[in-house]
Amino acid sequence: MRTYLMILFSILVASATANARATQCEPGKVAEKYPEYAGKIVKIAASPAQPPFAYSDPDNLERMTGLEVEMIESAMSCAGLKYEFFKGVWSALLPALYANQADVMIGAVNYRPERAAHADFILYMRAGQSIVVRQGNPKNLSGMTGLCGQTGSSNANGAPAQAIQIQSKVCAENGKRPIDFLPAVDTDAAYRQLLNGRVDFVVDDAVAAATRVKKDKDLMVARTETSSILSGIAVGKGNGQMLQIVADGLKVQEQNGTLAKLMKKYGVSSDLVIPIETRQ
Repeated sequence: MRTYLMILFSILVASATANARATQCEPGKVAEKYPEYAGKIVKIAASPAQPPFAYSDPDNLERMTGLEVEMIESAMSCAGLKYEFFKGVWSALLPALYANQADVMIGAVNYRPERAAHADFILYMRAGQSIVVRQGNPKNLSGMTGLCGQTGSSNANGAPAQAIQIQSKVCAENGKRPIDFLPAVDTDAAYRQLLNGRVDFVVDDAVAAATRVKKDKDLMVARTETSSILSGIAVGKGNGQMLQIVADGLKVQEQNGTLAKLMKKYGVSSDLVIPIETRQ
């Protein structure tokens, strides 16, 4: 029995040591740990208009900044890799990732089963969704169930669009007018429709919405709801090496406290944060 316990203890120690080693920053060992990317430039798909996750620095529009920009830059440095940003409107970035025109996509990409057929995910937070209206809330909107018969917008391909479409269907099933949904090519375009009076509301990621209304006093959040949807960073389907690179880098940030500091810096509530996990 004693021998068995000693063997079991040795196995547990070896396993813990291996896990710790796997999440260390070892940029000098890139050829050994990530041979498929040694000497290559990683292409990171990102929208320059998605604060606080990814956006152009107002003081230098050529430079990208934001929560996930800092996260992915740290992960690349941890692995010893060079990288460049593949910029575009959010709705066009997922198809680019699927077509292997980019190695990674950042910008709070929501995990969905249909997306998992084309991409793998490193998840770190639960998605919250906010209903944003013009200041004063002229239509007195207070929740998703109150959107029936109203006109709204969101990024065409994000979780908010899915939420609006689901609610619109519920409205019709309950004998109410469905939502008049005017999807936008990106979130900036959705907000322009709200500000010029074309729509009554925008549904946006809760963190992004909070950032937006702080900067634009003509807007306000009417309601925020936390969902069960998980979000994070996506890589091309079957790209196991890049999945490991990003997961390793984020786990280092999780363990050394960097991730918690970034969440606080960019206004992400600790209630939304989950332990780093991968889904393939």
